[in-house]
Amino acid sequence: MSTPLLTRRTVLLGLASAALLAALPAFPAFAAERPEAIVEKIYAGYDNDGNGPKDVPYVADVAEQLSGENHPGFDFFIDAQDFDKVSAVVTLVSENDTGAVVRAEMTNFGATKTVEIHFVKNGGNWKIGNVRYPVQNGFDLRQSLGLAPL
Repeated sequence: MSTPLLTRRTVLLGLASAALLAALPAFPAFAAERPEAIVEKIYAGYDNDGNGPKDVPYVADVAEQLSGENHPGFDFFIDAQDFDKVSAVVTLVSENDTGAVVRAEMTNFGATKTVEIHFVKNGGNWKIGNVRYPVQNGFDLRQSLGLAPL
């Protein structure tokens, strides 16, 4: 039985590989997904234990505002502060190289509402840039946070 030969080249390649992997940024579980798959995961995140979605991928300006005092004070994906059995029928409405719109027909406490989630392609990954209710005088996340429209 032969023993593996450890050469300087093998060691250097191993160290270079480790350094390259360490330099890669960490991405949330949503990063490589399609916009409609991200929205499906968001709505699947509402479970019977009272938990909502985690690590939602927002564009930087929205994420910054939501982490501060400007949060609207309710869960805008379900248009409520509480939830029962949340379900959603998700449809990709439009998509191009830089953006996409996904519509969710979301049901919470037996009431169904339409929510539109606007995505921006950021560094090859889809990020949520806005959440809005497409009704007259409906909620617009960017507007509520004092941000410019997309």
